[in-house]
Amino acid sequence: MTGDVGLAVSRAFEQKYEIKVEIITGGGAALVQRITTEKRMGTMVADIMDANTFQIGQLEDAGATASSEDIPVLKETGVWIVEPWANSPKRHVLIHTITFYPNIINTDLVKPSDEPKSLRELTQARWKGRMAVFDPRQNSTLSTAFPVFLNRKLIDQDAIQRLGMNDIKYYPVSDEAARNVIQGQQALYLLGSTGTMGSLITKAGASIPVKAIDTEEGTLATNRAMGAMKDSPHPNAAKVLVNWLLTQEGQNVFAKAQGVVPVRKDVPDFTPKELRFTPSRLIVPTPEEEKESTRIFREGWLAKLWGR
Repeated sequence: MTGDVGLAVSRAFEQKYEIKVEIITGGGAALVQRITTEKRMGTMVADIMDANTFQIGQLEDAGATASSEDIPVLKETGVWIVEPWANSPKRHVLIHTITFYPNIINTDLVKPSDEPKSLRELTQARWKGRMAVFDPRQNSTLSTAFPVFLNRKLIDQDAIQRLGMNDIKYYPVSDEAARNVIQGQQALYLLGSTGTMGSLITKAGASIPVKAIDTEEGTLATNRAMGAMKDSPHPNAAKVLVNWLLTQEGQNVFAKAQGVVPVRKDVPDFTPKELRFTPSRLIVPTPEEEKESTRIFREGWLAKLWGR
């Protein structure tokens, strides 16, 4: 929860419960390391972590998380699109929203006849210098997607290498990559987050010249999750916030601010119309694939392959 999304959530929660929310931002991998260190030293600062399911799972494995099985909202039945506790029997990892990662084009710069149909097509010279990515050296989506695509034989390493050598522009944060595509500085956001782009479109409150494009390889989908920290300074307040974020009210605030798919059936899909599409193949990484992707990232595989 960062930027305008974090602001919308914290304001709504504080207004309802009069409990102040302080948001600490940073890369998911760096925050996992920080919280793990705090747990080991007995100086836990965080109450809740918001990240992908694998990163929360890492904290659970390190003994840094607490079970949320006693929060009231989890007793509701028949309301879930995706069960929040999926793959977490002890309720340490709770899914709150679903994000997709298609290619996102600027429609002022890319004609319908020129829309890329596959990732391999983006290795062509006509795409040279026209693509934006969230820096894969920071454990971005690409660090998860490409190992999964390789594992499932949806693309080969040679194609990934040629793609990376096509003068792709790196951006240190996903918001910056998305904004540059919106502003027309780049024509395509490679495997861009519908959550990141959706929050910018929602904030603009107007039509934006972008479009989500499915590829022949398929579209990556990940579950965003949260976890309460063990031995946190404000455990009771943390439970109140975790519970609220999964209620109908909290989901409406959270999913709407970010422009993503909620986990509840009684909350609308707030994905902006520009980002709605039907994936030819939905690719949801398994916990094993996420673990392997993290190992490969730490070895710097993609950065070395792309000569960065």
